[in-house]
Amino acid sequence: MTTKAWALAVLLAVTLAGRAAADDKPVLRYTPPSATFVCDLPGEDWHAFEEEEGAGFATHILGPDNPAGTYRTGIDIRWFEKGQPGWVPVKRYIDDLRRSDKETGREATIVQPYRISGLLARLFEVVQRRRLPDSQLPSLEDEIHDYYAVIPVGESYYSIKMSSTRDVYYDYRDVFIKFLRSFKTLGR
Repeated sequence: MTTKAWALAVLLAVTLAGRAAADDKPVLRYTPPSATFVCDLPGEDWHAFEEEEGAGFATHILGPDNPAGTYRTGIDIRWFEKGQPGWVPVKRYIDDLRRSDKETGREATIVQPYRISGLLARLFEVVQRRRLPDSQLPSLEDEIHDYYAVIPVGESYYSIKMSSTRDVYYDYRDVFIKFLRSFKTLGR
């Protein structure tokens, strides 16, 4: 091996070791029992499970509580298949989610295109006011931020939503994008 080749090999090894040390968090892969997708969980404190609902299977990934302890950040993934209960055309589904409501202060951002798993998804954010905690008194009004990614697969589609409260939603924007980059459809 020449001196130049040896130097390049050492430089490559040092660079790879530095990247591994900088990203020492283990990747936590998750595939639901229905085996419809695979993704990376955002961290060790996130817990995933799948349950059957009236319109099919839904995967829930629960994150940490917010500092006030009134709301748990989470990601919900649903598959809407044409011909099954709950399915509406993707454009109507997005329009319904983005519909404004003065009573709850519901507002939505514009729809942005984004590639996920090689498919053209639509990303947007919905903000609305809710009383938290919602199941007990006393409760206070808080803003809930829902980040949505709708991924059409033919006429069917995935709907991925991450919800958090206003006090932490900036902390989760990058978490949501990183999660979407790891999301891969299986067998669709």
